[in-house]
Amino acid sequence: MLNELKRYNSIGDEEGILFFVKMLSNVDTISYKEVLNRCALERKLMVNCNGMIAFMEYLGYIKCDKVTVKMESAFSELRNISGKAVINAITHKSINRLTEDGVFDEGCLFFDEKTEHFRIKKSSFPLTFAAIRNFLISSGAWGDDAGDSIGVDDSYESELLITIREHRKKMTLEELRNRQEAQNERGLKAEEFIKKYEQDRLPSKANRIKRISDIDVTAGYDIISFVDVGSEAYDRFIEVKSYLGKERFFWSENESDVAKEKGDKYVLCLVDYEKIEEPGYKPLFIVDPYKEIFSGTSWLVRPSSYKVERV
Repeated sequence: MLNELKRYNSIGDEEGILFFVKMLSNVDTISYKEVLNRCALERKLMVNCNGMIAFMEYLGYIKCDKVTVKMESAFSELRNISGKAVINAITHKSINRLTEDGVFDEGCLFFDEKTEHFRIKKSSFPLTFAAIRNFLISSGAWGDDAGDSIGVDDSYESELLITIREHRKKMTLEELRNRQEAQNERGLKAEEFIKKYEQDRLPSKANRIKRISDIDVTAGYDIISFVDVGSEAYDRFIEVKSYLGKERFFWSENESDVAKEKGDKYVLCLVDYEKIEEPGYKPLFIVDPYKEIFSGTSWLVRPSSYKVERV
């Protein structure tokens, strides 16, 4: 569903969205082919049919298996309304779903004293959610689009803040633990992916390439490997970071210290988790990342916290 949604920047204009909803309002199921055909016939309307299906499925309104489109119970709220009321309902649903999925969890919202409005950092929206972001702008929920942020319209400010606050209240210890477990699972899968990547790159040394992160948690890297077949001793120390959406990661003090010490023998590998199963996918390898990150101009480094103690 999300992999399909990220293919699209737009789902269509307001008239196209209203046409799509009206087409589905009088049925419980409809063939996927008929939906495509009916959208194709409406040449005066701007509606991205496949993008709209992925969008509505993400919001929980429909279920599609590429043969049949089935209305879910949530779609009932759209059946007896029309016009702007439909757009408003979809807007509210979008805000709630994005909040539930944690899009607003990482400090993406800030107050702009000059405009006296809350604003949302564009970087908080991964490519996966570009179509939803653009829909919220066109619907009027998000206001002016300037620079690296988007303004929150006055009429939706209170709802957004309340929704985020309620979401954070629901983040119980168990949910936080589940999220951490999911992150750990993604990290493990990324590390195993890179281990095999290295073994495929150097098959003659495959049995000596190892993932050590489970055992030596203080090493400062995850995988030990070799630069090439001519290397006798380990000379490629790989730290693996997986990410969703934008290329960003947290680098511990120990990891950066080890990177500085090992220089060009240390490699930082960034793995796009959404592409990990795509045939031929090549992750980003950064050799001597300490120099690249702290002396180069391609990366923005921000301290996330300071350890302070009395001396």
